[in-house]
Amino acid sequence: MHRHPQPKDLTMGLQYSCNPYFYQVMRNLINFVPDSLGQDSVAARHANLAMWRRYVRSFGVDSVMGVDLPREAPGFLPTPEYYDKARGTTKWTYRSIYSLSIGQGEINLTGLQMANMAAIIANQGWYYTPHLVRNVGDNGPLPRFTEKRYTLIDSTHFAALLPGMVAVMERGGTAETSSLADVGITVAGKTGTIENDGDDDHAAFVGFAPAENPEIVVAVYLENAGFGATAAAPYSVLVMEKYLRGEIAPAVKSGKHAFSNGRGAVINRPATPAEEKKLQ
Repeated sequence: MHRHPQPKDLTMGLQYSCNPYFYQVMRNLINFVPDSLGQDSVAARHANLAMWRRYVRSFGVDSVMGVDLPREAPGFLPTPEYYDKARGTTKWTYRSIYSLSIGQGEINLTGLQMANMAAIIANQGWYYTPHLVRNVGDNGPLPRFTEKRYTLIDSTHFAALLPGMVAVMERGGTAETSSLADVGITVAGKTGTIENDGDDDHAAFVGFAPAENPEIVVAVYLENAGFGATAAAPYSVLVMEKYLRGEIAPAVKSGKHAFSNGRGAVINRPATPAEEKKLQ
């Protein structure tokens, strides 16, 4: 758990990675009973979860994307039928599945799917199927490689995510120590810490940069590494910085700027020129 102000909107919910904020959103969705169903809350839960799954699936999850590699994993999104079989048709409720709202529970995504979801946010609603090779020779990519695939969510809604993902990297955000502001790069990201029964938690981070005109998306998933903010985020921004600037800011005289990964280990990130100047 981590202490933070109570979120009043989506931006704050993302900035502070506030699980209860997203629990409430999921609760409102799953428990909504339309007039057409009267008081049939069981039928409503089934219909609402099916609708949620249909929209999320349009992001390229729960299916093989076709990335030119054998044995690609499809991931998994639970269906109403899955819960009917596991818990009984009338016995599963919002309280049984609320962890879906924060990407836990029965959800299973690959690292590539996580990166692709970030790309969809950066593109405001569409993506290209990821491929290992852009093109061979001078003829450019095959036409099917540049075919845009759209989600079921209207593009106008994606802009609401950007302020919160940028705030994640700013003062007070969960990944503020991984900001690249000192080298002139605004990152939009989201940290994640995946509970792991009986062992240390897994660390995750997805993001893109520059936030205002994205050129690169990075997803990092570290098994048993602790918090996403302190383990996965520092590695992610190193990749972004190298890609966008062509180099990593030089290290300070005493070594490097260190980040704890939540378990006592240290991750080294070279200091920026501004940090180096402060130490002179």
